[in-house]
Order: sequence, then C-alpha cells, then structure tokens
Amino acid sequence: MASDQENSQDANAPDDTSEKEITRGITIMKSIIRDRDKAVTYNVNWNADNQLIGSNAAKLASYIGTLVRMHIPITATRWSNKELGSAKDKIWTEILRSFNIEDTTIRKKYILQLAGKRHRGWRTFLTNKYLKDKEKNFVEYDPEYPVKYAIFITEEEWVAFVAQRRDENFKKVSATNRERASNPTYAYKKGRLGYARLEEKILDETKSDATSLPPHVLWKEARVGKDGTVRDDVQHIYDECETLSQSISTAEDQENRSVLSRALNVPEYPGRVRGKGHGCTPTSLYKNPRRRNPSNQEVMETLQALQAQVLQLQKDNERYRCMEKCSSQLKETSEKASINCQNKFPEGISSCQLYLSSPTYRLVGKGKVHNTSGDLLHHRPLPDGHLKVSVDVVLDKDALLPIPDIVSETTLLRDAIGSFVAWPLDLIFIDDETPTKPASKDKGILRHNESVASQKEVFAQGSQQLSQKIGSRQKNKRDLPVKYLPKKGAFVPRYQISLETLVDSSDMATAGAIRLLDMEEDIFGYSCTETIGKEDLEHIFRHQELGVGVIHTYIRFLYDNFMRGNDQLSNRFRFVSSSLVNKALICREPDSCREYLVKRFMASSTNNLYLWPYNSGCHWLLLAIDPLKEVVYFLNSIDGEWTNYPDMKQLVDTSIKVFRSQRQARVPRTKSSNITWIKVQCPLQRNGIDCGYFVMRFMREIINMNQIEIPITYFDEYKCAHYTRLQLEQIKEELCQYFIEKRLISI
Repeated sequence: MASDQENSQDANAPDDTSEKEITRGITIMKSIIRDRDKAVTYNVNWNADNQLIGSNAAKLASYIGTLVRMHIPITATRWSNKELGSAKDKIWTEILRSFNIEDTTIRKKYILQLAGKRHRGWRTFLTNKYLKDKEKNFVEYDPEYPVKYAIFITEEEWVAFVAQRRDENFKKVSATNRERASNPTYAYKKGRLGYARLEEKILDETKSDATSLPPHVLWKEARVGKDGTVRDDVQHIYDECETLSQSISTAEDQENRSVLSRALNVPEYPGRVRGKGHGCTPTSLYKNPRRRNPSNQEVMETLQALQAQVLQLQKDNERYRCMEKCSSQLKETSEKASINCQNKFPEGISSCQLYLSSPTYRLVGKGKVHNTSGDLLHHRPLPDGHLKVSVDVVLDKDALLPIPDIVSETTLLRDAIGSFVAWPLDLIFIDDETPTKPASKDKGILRHNESVASQKEVFAQGSQQLSQKIGSRQKNKRDLPVKYLPKKGAFVPRYQISLETLVDSSDMATAGAIRLLDMEEDIFGYSCTETIGKEDLEHIFRHQELGVGVIHTYIRFLYDNFMRGNDQLSNRFRFVSSSLVNKALICREPDSCREYLVKRFMASSTNNLYLWPYNSGCHWLLLAIDPLKEVVYFLNSIDGEWTNYPDMKQLVDTSIKVFRSQRQARVPRTKSSNITWIKVQCPLQRNGIDCGYFVMRFMREIINMNQIEIPITYFDEYKCAHYTRLQLEQIKEELCQYFIEKRLISI
C-alpha cells in the first residue's frame, strides 16, 4: 500500500519544482508485527461474494503489500511462476499468524491474487518514480539505486529490473496500456475504497437488510464524484441496466454476458464480474453452493469433540486460576521483567508444561525451562518477559511458536522439538518435580533430579583406569575405549576440570575474550581462523548446546590426531565447513553455498566421503556425502527425515548434479535424476541439547571405522539406541585435552 500512496504523491507534485522528497518512512506495518509477537490477531470479515471487508480490511491489504516487497523480488515478471511457490506460502503463513482467516483454498487464492496486484503496483511505482520523467517517458540515463528501499531491493535486482523495463517490447506494451488508461470513458472515482468496501458503506448508510447490491448499482456509485453529481452518460448506462434487468433472467445473465456488460457493449472477461471488484467471480455471485444438513455421523463426531473439550476445560480449570495469579505477579514486577532469572520460577532447569492463550487457552507441549541469569538464546539476549525453554513433547501439532525462530525460520512448535525457543513467562507452568540448581563454580552443578533437556552426569567417584588411558594415550587416539562402562564409581572429567581452572585463572574469564585457532586448507578446502569464545567453553563445561566454533575445533582435533600423517584416512575423509554452508546462508546466498560444495567435490579422488555437520538454525545433524557414487548418508539424532530440510536437500542434490556435469560423468538414464539418500539408524538423543555432541561422535566413529559406506543400521561396533552420558563425556574430554595441548588457554 505504501507504493500506491507514494505514487499518488509523486503524481500530484507541481511540475515547476524539483522532485519532492518523501518524508514519511517505508510502510512495514510495525504495529502488526508487535501485536503478532504478543499473540494478538486481527479479525477480518467477508461479504456474501467472498470479498474482504470490515475495519481491518485496509490494514490487511497494506500488510500484504509489505510482505510482497519483503519476499517477492522485483525481477519476478510472472506471478504464476512456480519458482515463487515457497515465497507465496511464506506470505500466506505470515498472514495466518496475524489475521484470523480460515486456512482454505478459496481464502488463500483471494489473498495471493491480491498479493499479485500489490506486486504489480510495486513494480509500477518503481518504474514511474525512478525510470520515467514527469512526462511519463523513459529516461535515457541510468537511474540511481533507490537506497531508501534497500531492505527490499538488492543492487543486483535493481540492475536486472532496470534492464527488464528498458526492453523495447516492454516499452511498447507500456505505451499501449498508458494510452488506453489515460482517458477512460467512465472514470472510477473512489480511490482505494474498492467495490467491496463501497458496497459495505452503502449498505451501512442505508441500513439495508440486503447482503449485496447489483453490479450496475455499484458501478454507478463508484463513478459519483465528491460533489454527488452523476454524469449524464453514467446515468444513461445505469438506466439501460435497469431496463435490461427487467427483461433478462438471472440464468441468462449468468450464462451469457452480464447486464452491465450488455449496456456498456463490451466483452466480459472470464473469471470476473464487472462492477463487483477483486475476488468476486461468476461462481461466487451466481452459484453459491447450498449448505447441506450434516449427517448423523458428523453430528456424533461433533458431540464427541465437544465432550472432550469440556473434559479438558474442567482439567485446566486450576490452570486458569494459576495463570491469573501469575499475571498479577507479572504486573507488579514492572521494569524488572527484563531480567532473565525470574523469581517466580525455581532457579536452574525444571520440567514444565507449555501453554498458548490464542486462539484458545490450551496445553500445547512439554519441555524444560532454563531459568539461569544471563542466559542467551542462540547467542542473543532473551526478549523481555520470556524464558529459554527446550521443547521435548508436542501435544498440539498445529500450535505456532510465540516468537518464531528467525535463524531457522521455524514457526510451528512441532518443528522445534529438540531445540530451544523463547516462551512467555505467564504461559509456563512448572511440573511437580524438583528442578536442578546451579551451585558454586568449584562444585559445578548439583544433579539431584536432573532434567532430560540439560542433564550433565558427573559421577561420584573417579575411574582411574579410564583417566589413565586418556592421559597416557599415544599419537593414535583411537585407543580410547568408546564402550567402556565402569562397574563401580564413575568417570571423573579431569581434563574438563583442568581446563575450567585454566579459564578461570586467565583472561578468558572475562566476557568477550576469545582465542584463535588456525584451520589449514586441507581441512575445509581453504585456510581460515576459527574463533573460540568464553561462551563456547562454558557450553562444554555446562553441557549446553554447541556453536560452530566448538564443532570446527573438534574437526581440527580429528584431523590432527587421526588423519595427519595417515594418507589413507586423509585421502578418504574430508570435511565441509559449517560456516560457509548452513541454514541461513542457504536461504540468503544459495549460489555461493553451491559453488563451495562443488569446489570441494571437484577435489574428490576415487574414494571420498565428505562429512558435513549441518546446522538447521536450532539443531545439528550430520551428512556424509559420497559425490562420486552420488550417495548421501543422513544421520539425525532426533529421528527426523531429510524432507524436513528441503533447502538443504535441494542444495546437496543440485551441487552433486553440477559436479556430475563438470566432471562429464556418464550416468545411467534411470539414475540421472535420482540421488540416493540413506537414512542411517544412528543412536538417538533423549533431550534437546545433545545434538552437537552426537554429531562429533558420529564423525569420530565413521573415521575410526575407516569405511566409505555407512550401514543403514549403523556400525555394529557402535550400535546402540542412545549414547550414554559417559560416551558424550569422552568426546568433551578429548576436546578439553586438545585445548590444553594446543596451549590455547594459558595463565
């Protein structure tokens, strides 16, 4: 809608002055975004012809324009292009989050058609403002890049758009359309009101019981000026329509041309009704389906559903009272609500139930609430009034996240299983179990009743046998007994303790301190420097979710201790950088991600397996890619499918096909379009933060087995349902020992 308003302002500017600067900002509908984050939705109304009306109709139309500018490139010339399908789905999803609209085909079609009109208006506005002069002729000089709209338009898109608009065929079409629209015979005079809202206005003013008006009545009213006068030619068409309506039946009007088209003596365009506006079709106007009575089975199903809702409401009655009490406490906290460690929750990690209040108050899932002072969510501060929650169980598969994950673009709760999200304080309720509480630094964390989402088992006594093997191992680090389980006592993480002591005694104890680790070209195909911060080390010590710095450091450990000096392993296994290929970059810069993967694959020899720790934004998984055999092994510790990561799969498939083309490989016709994806039945995690540790252990075991092909049921030597805490602690011990041996931390 911003484009329409700014276009009209530009057209009305005086000719004898320079172009006026638009002082108003860009329309991005911040009020809707703020209300959406507060779980506030807007109601919209529809008339009898399935057209958008009501007080929020204009707001929705403006928001659609904003979403179109954000998600649809200006270089898109055909709205029906299938490549825009994902962007259209994103627009529809965002609208459903803020407006109460039925998720039906007819509603989605209406909204997306309106979005198409907004897109055309946006492109027209840019053309008139930047590519044409005051006489509406195309300028000869190169137009400047519109910096004001840089959040919507990249410089590359602008160059391509200018080239499209300067095409001679487009100029001819533009000139024809401009000439046709320059002097309409019957000018429309209602601006942005539209036929649907004009009809609503007339019915309200006349207090009529009718649900709709004939098209020719609306057509006439739309051509009445502010002074209320009706031109003679307009009145003549109206009178002729009245005469024809008395002699033509509805069926004849429906099957042939409408009364208005006959009076105007113009052809009727298929799929629309002249004089009714956007969204009204011959089907909706003349053939509205009759409502049928529900069957006995449908009535019984409805009754059973209502009974189940009543029982659930009775069970949740106590929850309602608790919520009201919590809400009153929140109001008294005033500005202190921004502190992460909230007094009304036990300090530490506790099992909890997760509720939503819109569109109905209901229990949607279960998980663990992390009430720790200064805690971060994906390296960002938590929003005010929210706590960090790990999602373990989803009870409502259609529930939306209170705050979508901007990194992975996750909007549904079911897609956040095994990851961390921000949840409103007043919609979290603690279970009756005792939460874990952090103790002093010297004592680590107490484990009286460990939560599944963040358990860090530190056993009571030391295992001298295991610690001696770790301390005295030789250059081949594969001597580590990965299946060792102590019968008595337990494992003491002495390298973790030593490293934590070093950190506390060094400058790394201060916030913002970092260490740099050089990564050789042989590791990722390019030389780089990995940054390790204090937060990364804290994640290891506290057994929290891991960042890319820790994962890459472990890859450097595997390279130094397994592959360096071992030609067989170094030639067989290679790594893909998670910094250059991840969820965010795949969405933002897919071409650069594909180029990097193809370049890595081009270095392949006879037998190569590329290990790629992939971060979806809130979860780590491992891909093992054999580009020559065109096989991808998918190892996911939360038992998800690769279809849940369409962007990642498309990138891998495309990269392998480009690699196939560049090496001019001959592939059987039955294989040419199919790349083999194999889901490996690997060990599964039992909480929301172990994914990074599982990925590191997967890589270690794959290299340790020295096999290109990974069995579907995983390696017999390491096959198990879940890794034990000891097996994950061993990975952490290797990391901590590596930090110490590399002298990354010194006093």
